[in-house]
Amino acid sequence: MTPEELASITKVISSRIGELTSILETETEDTKPIEPDVSIGRLSRLDSMQMQQMALEQKRRQEAELQKLADALKRIDDGSYGTCMMCRQPIATARLNAQPDAILCIHCAP
Repeated sequence: MTPEELASITKVISSRIGELTSILETETEDTKPIEPDVSIGRLSRLDSMQMQQMALEQKRRQEAELQKLADALKRIDDGSYGTCMMCRQPIATARLNAQPDAILCIHCAP
């Protein structure tokens, strides 16, 4: 991987980290606990609880993606970025462009 390609991927990763961080910093109404003393109908409460769980799952996925991207930046810093964790062969640049947090080459990926 050339230094220019690495710099480009680093920029993409940093940009996505910034996006995710700003999204996660804003707490939405959907993720707040549902107060039991609020007088809404039983079906409305169930709907609210379902929406809350969906919003919390989305938040968990964004946090997981943020961690993977942070790990990718660490691998860039220590020089192991772009190397498959299983076979130790280089990961294709096209794969890294599509999925910057990839740790496995296309042959080792499930």
